Amino acid sequence: MEYNKLYKSGLFFIIFIYGLCYGQNYRVNYQMSYKRDSLSKEFTKKNMVLLIKNNKSKFYTQDQFISDSITLTSKKTGRYGYDFMVIKDHQGGKIYRFTNLLRDLYKSSDKMPVLNWKISKETKKIGDYMCQKATLNYSNRIWEAWFTTDIPLQEGPYVFSGTPGLIINLKDTKDNYEFSFTGIKKDDTTDIEYLSMKPLDVSRIQLNKILLDNYNDPYREMKSGKIKARWQDEDGKEFTPNYNELTKAEQKNIKKYNNPIELSEAVKYP
Repeated sequence: MEYNKLYKSGLFFIIFIYGLCYGQNYRVNYQMSYKRDSLSKEFTKKNMVLLIKNNKSKFYTQDQFISDSITLTSKKTGRYGYDFMVIKDHQGGKIYRFTNLLRDLYKSSDKMPVLNWKISKETKKIGDYMCQKATLNYSNRIWEAWFTTDIPLQEGPYVFSGTPGLIINLKDTKDNYEFSFTGIKKDDTTDIEYLSMKPLDVSRIQLNKILLDNYNDPYREMKSGKIKARWQDEDGKEFTPNYNELTKAEQKNIKKYNNPIELSEAVKYP
C-alpha cells in the first residue's frame, strides 16, 4: 500500500514537472552543419533557434530571430530570410513549412508527421547531459538522435519531436545534416506567431510548380523589369547581361544544391 502511494505521488511529480516545463517559454540553440551539395565534402554551418511556447514551437536561423526581435522592439524593418523555418502546432496537429524565393515567402501546411522513433538502451554523456539514443527512418533519410530526459521537453530541431526528452544531437547516417545543442534558456518574450513579412499560402504541389518555374526562367522578373538590377563590369561600366548564359549557370547551381533535409520532397529538376 505504501509503495503504491509513493509510486503514484512520484508519477504525479514527474507529470507535474513535465507540465511545468511545457507551460514555460524556452529558447533552445543549435548549430546546424549541412552539405548544400550532397556530393561535396564541404559543410555549411548556421546557428539556429528553437522557440518553445506551450504546445507550439518555431525553428529558424539565429540571424532571423535577432532581426525579428529588433523589428518587434524598435519597429525597424529587417529580414535575413526564413531559411529552414518550420512552426509545429502540436495541439492543432499541424506543421507549417516556409520557403524564401526572391522577394516572396511561401507557407505550406500539413498534418504533423508521424515519427516512429525506435528507442535504444544505448546511452552516453554529451556535455553536461546523460543522453539516450533513438533512431528514425523519415523522408528517405535514417536519423540518429541523442535525447536527454534531464530536459523533459519532447522537442527537437526542424520537424523532429516526440522523443522522451529534448534532442541534444541529431544527424543522418549519410552525414548530410547534423544538429548540435548549444544551450537553453527561459524566454518569456517569445512570439512564435510573428513574421516580419506576410507569407503566401500555397500547397506542396503549388510550391513545387513555383520552384520549377523559377528553375526554368530564374531571371524572368529582372527581364520584365519587376526587379530593378544594374549590371556593372569591373570598371564600373553598365552592361546588358546575356540572360541565356546566366540562366544556364543558375540552373546548374539549383540542381547542384538540391539537398533538402526532407529528401523525399526534393524537387525533380529536368
